[in-house]
Amino acid sequence: MEKSIVVYLPEGFADWEGAFLLPELRQAHKKVIIASATGESVRSIGGLSVVPERSIQEVEPGSIEALILVGSDSWPDPKQNQKVLELTGKLIKENVLVAGICAATVALARIGLLDNRPHTSNNLDLLKQLVPTYSGEKFYSKKLAVADGNLITASGVGAIEFTQAVMNHLKMFTADYRKHWFELFKNAVTPPPEFWDQGS
Repeated sequence: MEKSIVVYLPEGFADWEGAFLLPELRQAHKKVIIASATGESVRSIGGLSVVPERSIQEVEPGSIEALILVGSDSWPDPKQNQKVLELTGKLIKENVLVAGICAATVALARIGLLDNRPHTSNNLDLLKQLVPTYSGEKFYSKKLAVADGNLITASGVGAIEFTQAVMNHLKMFTADYRKHWFELFKNAVTPPPEFWDQGS
């Protein structure tokens, strides 16, 4: 069975945080499923409406290669996104990749996933304020993205680094392609001609 990359979009999701990753997943011929809490349409911060393919409860856990959690102001609210967080805990235990960016890291901290492993978020003080039970300060990094085994965390201003970390974990394309991709989007360094062939 071909496994899927599940991209979870909460209400009020940040447009830019998955925008670099999604095209690369498609170009790498990954099976991508866009999911939301209920399967109903969600609207981004920028007003973009997206109709997901299914609700997160309709996704079979055993069919998931990776779960991508896009940021939103809804994540700090314990009453929201509960089902996807239940799934997240199961996937982490099964060594499936979970990648959370921006405020999604707040929810990851709230369920205890950041207490004992390297991670990042938008701001350490804010993370401690939003999650009083958080005890992972000594593992906190100021890097824009941190990969630790099957968990990737990123700041909301680290969408490029986040994408690179996911591509590295999934071994998408070649190492050279990933290096040139990062230099292109981060530093506007023109890649060699063969770069464009790999990404097609």
